[in-house]
Amino acid sequence: MMKILLYNIGYSTGLKGSFKEYFLKFWRYFRVPKGHIHKIAKFLKTERADVVCLLETDAGSFRSRFKSQTQAIMRKLRYNFWKTSSKYHPGSWYCKLPFLAKHHDAILSRRSGKVIQHYLKNGMDTLVQEFIVNNISIFTVHLGVLRKKLRKVQMKEITEILKKCPRAHLVCGDFNIYNGLEEVREFLKETHLKLVQKNPTFPAFNPCRPLDLIMVCESIKVKTSGVINSLFSDHLPVYVEIDN
Repeated sequence: MMKILLYNIGYSTGLKGSFKEYFLKFWRYFRVPKGHIHKIAKFLKTERADVVCLLETDAGSFRSRFKSQTQAIMRKLRYNFWKTSSKYHPGSWYCKLPFLAKHHDAILSRRSGKVIQHYLKNGMDTLVQEFIVNNISIFTVHLGVLRKKLRKVQMKEITEILKKCPRAHLVCGDFNIYNGLEEVREFLKETHLKLVQKNPTFPAFNPCRPLDLIMVCESIKVKTSGVINSLFSDHLPVYVEIDN
């Protein structure tokens, strides 16, 4: 059995997704609440996931007091493997800006594995992380938030990456499908993936949009999957348990 958990922690701002909170507490995007990342770490420890896929972590900018949020979580979890990577292509000008350069996604795992980094040609957040563990590939994605056309192009690019994968695989990520699940129908058809987590995850205080999804190939047997009620971010975490 392997439990895989995906969590967009929103740089540990602690905002729960209401417009009022975004407006009144906007300063948290420039200085996160001290100690909030430890609350996230404590929550993750109680979930006892084998693999944790984190989106929107700060690798040590002034916002997080120059400390890596992923490292703070790892000190609590004490997993065997972890890797944090910039969300942007290494050649992108985003990586050269002091603030954006620390925008990362991360993989944490009880079991040692290997990370392969793929980069999309379109969009701002172009990183697609492939974590290979126990001969299974776990892909983590984060699609564009503003344009439906861009997300469609990105999904086509991800489809080509998946076609080259020789292993059983699953895809989890923040798909930002504000127009609903209809946006991923063609993607599921082209990749032959099955959507196992499609419940609302955003905004966390009153979830009504299924932004954070988990999809698996036909050879992976799913035991359970779902959404976890946790208000440490504006997204709710999602998980899947598979036979392995």
